Amino acid sequence: MARHLLVTNDFPPKIGGIQNYLWELWRRLPPDEVVVYSTPHADAAAFDAAQPFKVVRSREPWLLPHPLLARRVEKMADYYGAELVILDPAVPVGLIGPSLKVPYGVVLHGAEVAIPGRIPGVRSLLNRVLSGAVGVIAAGGYPAQQGERSLGRSLPVSIIPPGVDAERFAPLDQPSKRAARSELGLPTEGPLVVSVSRLVPRKGMDTLIQASVAIRRIHPEVHVVIAGAGRDRRRLSSLIAKLDAPVKLLGRVEADALGLLYGCGDVFTMLCRSRWGGLEQEGFGIVFLEAAAAGTAQVAGRSGGAHEAVVDGETGLVVDDPDDADCAAESILQLLDDDECRTAMARAARERAEREFSYDVLADQLAAAINAMVRQ
Repeated sequence: MARHLLVTNDFPPKIGGIQNYLWELWRRLPPDEVVVYSTPHADAAAFDAAQPFKVVRSREPWLLPHPLLARRVEKMADYYGAELVILDPAVPVGLIGPSLKVPYGVVLHGAEVAIPGRIPGVRSLLNRVLSGAVGVIAAGGYPAQQGERSLGRSLPVSIIPPGVDAERFAPLDQPSKRAARSELGLPTEGPLVVSVSRLVPRKGMDTLIQASVAIRRIHPEVHVVIAGAGRDRRRLSSLIAKLDAPVKLLGRVEADALGLLYGCGDVFTMLCRSRWGGLEQEGFGIVFLEAAAAGTAQVAGRSGGAHEAVVDGETGLVVDDPDDADCAAESILQLLDDDECRTAMARAARERAEREFSYDVLADQLAAAINAMVRQ
């Protein structure tokens, strides 16, 4: 595989979806062909020492698109014999791309291209980056579509969505579900609707809270649990109290317990939505894949690339208007009330997660994409 340099602000041990996406993919590439340049972290020394590939950390807390960064990246590419530089994401780090003498590719995740692509001044900068790139790695069809929409033409794009660890997230049988609920301090009986997300308005947790009240009218024993932390927690707590909703905010759940949480639910839902006239959307929704791998049918809001993660009518249901609590409740009830349908969707979701979203499979696709960029 072609030797290359990945330049990013977002790499472990920092925690986040993009950080996990990059690490899970790049750690599966031939280690002698990978060099990562990223930002400092208190735990970086121990983390970097455990990696099979070279990790270089900057002195600055952020990699900003400055001529000094461009010169430094060129020197590193020359020193390590990199045939290619991959810039993540296209904005802002990717802005150094057009000034590099070495060929470069970019990574697109979602918001960093959807928002600049709609702002005239910034759009021209984004388009300059995209025009000069020898290849684009898009974390789903949605960011790929947004990049091509901004540029007004097709791109040399490879769609490599987020993946999932199908061993870490695995289906539970009924006794194991009850044991998991007990271990997590959740009710062992009655329908359980699970959600995992940052608590921010785009994730639609307020709609889920409102929908839970309607669901309780049909299933008085229903419980809804939401795992995650964020700036919207206080508002959501107030809404739960106001509606006397059957919802519990779990806060941040440890990584080791997430598999149990996904697996012990009857339905997983995140009613993600588009905001600010489409400027803010769901890039993909890794939580849907994690739930799928755990053998739990999902209900998603239609936003950005969420419908790529959840196949409507096959692995779950997609709510076209995720702001409509009644529609959301109807979709969740459809699964809770139909054991056969829910079980079939859960099985299909697990099979799809193994077949299409294994990181081993996706890493092979990434290697092919990198090699194709070098051949340009």
